[in-house]
Amino acid sequence: MNFSERLRLLRKEKGLSQEKLAELLNVSRQSVSKWESGQSYPEIDKLITLSDLFKITLDDLIKGKKSEDIAGVDDEKEEPLQQIMEEKEEEISQQIIQDNDEGIDEYLMLGGFVIGIAIGLITDNIILGTVGGFLGFGLSYILKGVKGIINKHEIK
Repeated sequence: MNFSERLRLLRKEKGLSQEKLAELLNVSRQSVSKWESGQSYPEIDKLITLSDLFKITLDDLIKGKKSEDIAGVDDEKEEPLQQIMEEKEEEISQQIIQDNDEGIDEYLMLGGFVIGIAIGLITDNIILGTVGGFLGFGLSYILKGVKGIINKHEIK
């Protein structure tokens, strides 16, 4: 189907006369008649207005190609694209989890240190407070090591 036939079909589907379509496009009825008979073609601004009016792409209007055809994605290409998207999604999810884990480690380190110092102040024992503070400080490293071992076993 060529442009002139497509234009006539779309106009009739919308229930528009040549006169009404011409009025909407600010052109003469004769212009619309020439477009539909294949004697001439509309200017690009009119083509854009037509595509908006009929709610179709310019390619569909001019060439008769459906938007899914022109996207360049057929069933054979869609599957690898879907796989790539899923891999990227997983990669981003893992990065977010890793970033959150690093933030949690910092809070654990700080919290453990504060708790250790607080124990030392409450018991009025500076050595116990210092040891508790350093143990609390190292708590995040211990947990990170445990998480690493667990993750290694989950991967296998």
